[in-house]
Amino acid sequence: MSSLWWWALPVLLLPIWWHRQRRRQVLATPLGTARFLPKSAPRQLRAWRWVDIVLLLLRCLLLATLIAWLADPIIAWRGDTVLAADSSKDAIGWFRGREAEWKPDAKIVVTGPQTMAATQPRLRHQVELKTSAPPLAPVVRHVAVVGAHADVWRAMFAAIDGPVRYVVDAAPGPASVTWQSPAELPHDAAAARALFESWQRVHYPPAPYIAPPQVLAADPSAPLQRQSGALRDQLLMALIALFALERGLAHVRKR
Repeated sequence: MSSLWWWALPVLLLPIWWHRQRRRQVLATPLGTARFLPKSAPRQLRAWRWVDIVLLLLRCLLLATLIAWLADPIIAWRGDTVLAADSSKDAIGWFRGREAEWKPDAKIVVTGPQTMAATQPRLRHQVELKTSAPPLAPVVRHVAVVGAHADVWRAMFAAIDGPVRYVVDAAPGPASVTWQSPAELPHDAAAARALFESWQRVHYPPAPYIAPPQVLAADPSAPLQRQSGALRDQLLMALIALFALERGLAHVRKR
């Protein structure tokens, strides 16, 4: 919808028409021997000064910048780029929303733990994924074991080593998770693993799946999303500067 503002460019003819109407001046030069000349009607001559020309150009440029600010254009100015992703940022989604800012021949590389999307994204640029799973941050969990065979389960939690370390509390508290031990202990490793996995599903959120390293081929028919406001700040500053220059020059012209 914003691109329809470009149809307002013929408005630039208004300052030209206005200046042509305002620049008519009558020049009268008295002569000592005017009585010997035949009488004739005075003629109007257009006197153009450099101030008028500069003022006309400023007003045309001011209107053009205003139309561009309303149209909100996007210029493909970015070249080869490396996007560093993290577990909390969707680098592919961010790039897809601003893809119009990249040149058609730009090369895009995404590094870091990029979460795998449900469907493969369609992009007009070729994107190379050099992803890797981030190392697990050390976490301390508080567990309170109640029920049968509590001593055995406390020893098991205390023996777990790795990024997630368990601290066994003597009694349930506000910062601990209560583990209700089953009446019977698991008899083999498979049963113990299944029991521990069920504990993880209940008490831990699912971990995101990191996309494997791959190359996403360019799709020329992919829809190009339009990111609004790419140049609005720069155009607004240009509008303010042009308006100040136009007002100052108009004041100088009147003196």
